[in-house]
Amino acid sequence: MQRVVNVVRMAIPLVQRLLPLIDGNIVTAVANVIAPRPRAQLAPPPVKVNLAPLEEGLANLQAQQRGLREQVIEQNASLKRVEDRLEMVREATDRNTLEQQELLEDLRILSSKVKTVAVVGISLLVVGFLLELMMFFHLQRVLP
Repeated sequence: MQRVVNVVRMAIPLVQRLLPLIDGNIVTAVANVIAPRPRAQLAPPPVKVNLAPLEEGLANLQAQQRGLREQVIEQNASLKRVEDRLEMVREATDRNTLEQQELLEDLRILSSKVKTVAVVGISLLVVGFLLELMMFFHLQRVLP
C-alpha cells in the first residue's frame, strides 16, 4: 500500500505537466516537462515578535493625544473668553465714540451760543460806550 502511495506521489508532478496535452496545449505540456521543477521550499518557522514595546508606545501616544485634546479644548475655551471680552471692549468703544460725538455736537452748539452772547455783549458795550461819549460831548456843550 505504501509503495502504491509513493508511486502516485512521484507520478503527480508528471501528470500535472502532461495535463495540458489533454486540452491541446502541446507547447505548454512540453515546456512543463522540459523545465526544471522548482523544489519546494520549506516555510521558515514563524518568528515570534515581541509587540510589548509597540503596544506601550501606542498607549503612550494615546495618552499624549488625550492630553493634547484636553489642551486644545482648554485653549478653545480661553480663545472664546478672549473673543467675548474683545466684543465687550468693541461695544464699549462704540458707545464711547457715540457719546463723544454727542458731546462734541453739544460743545459746538454751546460754542455758537457763547459766541452769540459774546457778540451781543461786545455790541452792547460798544453801544454803551458810544452813548456815553455822546452824552459827554453833549454835556460839554450844554455846560460851560
